[in-house]
Amino acid sequence: MTAGVESTRVVRVWDAPTRIFHWTMVALVVVAWLTGESDGLGAQAHRYAGEAMAGLLVFRILWGFIGGEHARFSAFFPAPSGVLSHARGIFGGKSHRTLGHNPLGALAVFALLLSISVVVVTGLLSAGEEGPSGPLAAVFGMDLAEAHELSFRVLQGLVVLHLIGVTVTSWASRDNLVLAMIAGGKRRAQDDPALDARPASGGALLTAVLLSGAAALALMTMPHPIGGDTGGESTQIERGEIDQDDERD
Repeated sequence: MTAGVESTRVVRVWDAPTRIFHWTMVALVVVAWLTGESDGLGAQAHRYAGEAMAGLLVFRILWGFIGGEHARFSAFFPAPSGVLSHARGIFGGKSHRTLGHNPLGALAVFALLLSISVVVVTGLLSAGEEGPSGPLAAVFGMDLAEAHELSFRVLQGLVVLHLIGVTVTSWASRDNLVLAMIAGGKRRAQDDPALDARPASGGALLTAVLLSGAAALALMTMPHPIGGDTGGESTQIERGEIDQDDERD
């Protein structure tokens, strides 16, 4: 066993920003999942989780163009022929080992990003019956609460499929994909020509972090209507701005 480990080396694949994005998004999706039907503090947690997810989406989209080598969309954009070929290999019990996303994994990444984007946008435009609504519901006078719930159900299904895909692919390719997304590397033979991924520049990281943080902060500090009020004169709960006199009248 020691000889086997010594005959291999770790190739750096996933940069730290990509891994932090991945696991932070996982945590936020779980929080949103668990607080979707909550009131009070649970509803607040759901709202902030969604707004933080919006900021993360901004980061990932930017990182897909200016990030590290394997994080860029151009490095793993799925081609139909590649997806079909990889699927045949999976069903045959074999999977071609890749450093970055394999074709099916790439397809899953784009599907999940699209699904999360729909969930976030419809959530921002949802007017809840109780508690705070999405900050953009009053701005645009819209209520996409039903679409938000439906899109989240779709996301739940995609998450389950993704977990199954990661498990099967890890077995077929003999690559521990979860460990790779935690530690950042994949083990390859000493004579394998694979090279460590080229990292992004510090300026690219700073740009992505600042813009994504600004997007999340802007949403979190916007007025949030209560009880489905999208008429533009909604009250606030964040700063105790509920007009008690009007309520007594």
